[in-house]
Amino acid sequence: MKRRDFVKSAIGVAAAAYIPASQAAKFPAELLVLSRTGVEKVLKRGEIEDLASSLRRALLVPGSPRYNEERKIWNGLWDDRRPALIAQCIDISDIINAVNFARTHDLLVAVRGGGHGISGQSVCDRGMVIDLSEMRGVYVDTKTRTAKVEGGALLQDLDREGQSYGLVCPAGVVSHTGVAGLTLGGGIGILMRKYGLTIDNLLSVDIVTADGKLRHASADENPDLFWGVRGGGGNFGVVSMLEYRLHEFGPNILTSSSFYEQSQAKDMFNRFFENSENVPNDFHIWAGMSIQENGTPLTMMGFTYAGPMDQADRMTRPLLGQGKPVSEFTVPVNYVKQQSRIDAHNAHGRSYYIKGRHVNDYDPAMTDNILERWQHDPRRVNTMRLVTFGGAIAEVDNDATAWPHRQTKWDLELGASWTGAEDSEEFVEWGRDYWDSILPYTEDSFYVNEIMDETQAEITANYESNHQRLVALKNTYDPKNLFRLNANIRPKT
Repeated sequence: MKRRDFVKSAIGVAAAAYIPASQAAKFPAELLVLSRTGVEKVLKRGEIEDLASSLRRALLVPGSPRYNEERKIWNGLWDDRRPALIAQCIDISDIINAVNFARTHDLLVAVRGGGHGISGQSVCDRGMVIDLSEMRGVYVDTKTRTAKVEGGALLQDLDREGQSYGLVCPAGVVSHTGVAGLTLGGGIGILMRKYGLTIDNLLSVDIVTADGKLRHASADENPDLFWGVRGGGGNFGVVSMLEYRLHEFGPNILTSSSFYEQSQAKDMFNRFFENSENVPNDFHIWAGMSIQENGTPLTMMGFTYAGPMDQADRMTRPLLGQGKPVSEFTVPVNYVKQQSRIDAHNAHGRSYYIKGRHVNDYDPAMTDNILERWQHDPRRVNTMRLVTFGGAIAEVDNDATAWPHRQTKWDLELGASWTGAEDSEEFVEWGRDYWDSILPYTEDSFYVNEIMDETQAEITANYESNHQRLVALKNTYDPKNLFRLNANIRPKT
């Protein structure tokens, strides 16, 4: 790599000396890698050492200390992927140097923030991973009620720091999810009907584009790029910092769950679709099922209420006591605790096949179809959930951000997880067959953070009327599609 492409400072060069992982690594004389287009090529030791010396943190290759631990992401389904290079970044200069190296050598590139994507595109086989997982700073400004969040931060980092000042940014529901990836795909969670999607609360980003330049994007600076990152995923570069608007909230949120016998599942889902669409914006309404490996079924419906607590009894009464629940509870829960309540059901290292689709017109035959195939297997945990959109989400125009699904009513997610790698082929096929039977009852659209194995045609169609504008942005900021491991927007050639 040409040294003039690196961003080097005295502190960056000095810092590299105290990090043993790169300095002590015995880099191979030659390293076989994949190019951006999938062609095999060779990197020489000197080129690898140039990249290593430019990073304040570390460069890992197969055989480096910690390589096997650091290459793995949340979804264990992709544990067999072995990147040729893992560029661990702790500042913007690291990111710029990594992007420049990848572009100069035309490498296949994956970008890892929290590493929580279901589809596994934050790691690649024999390519280069730009790893931001140690950049987890969160900086709250209580005067402006804003937060700046580094690209590797997790939801728990943002939630805890914000709540320490009585502030919140609407985000996801699993605390070890990466903030950046969640945001760039839209960002759904229990406060979305009240405060909007996460992207509706995004004020700006700092992003390193494919040319290696750091750009600031906001409503006033590079507004087209700012439009694109709000729902366009990681297509335009590596986001190093995100700035959010915060809201006064907490410390508690009212949460309610009702549990039913499996025999009541159809009736429960019918009530969910009947009751959830027109509730006030303070409510997040959900329903779901699971079957544990031991055969224990869970069939449940519930809500969170984020409105004034002195009105909670009156507001929540119509949603309670529906059907014949086996048990039911409604209690105030600390918001940070609520945000981590399903973490254990989404544990790191398990293999997951999960995908989602939108639902706008409920056909009870969809429920019949789901229940017919809802069968126990002692090697597998089945999981399914429905959430209600609308509220503040629908108050934004479809073309105001790149996220085009503002009038969607519900989101359905279904799949399974397991621990035995030998079962993966069977259970992936099970998941695909399951979804083939459900698709006639859903929309063609989906939340891009729930992609699994969608075709490029399906991904392109999902951007709907915003796609052409996104292609124009891709042509401007990433015309060679360096950042292609995502819900990809292909540039015109």
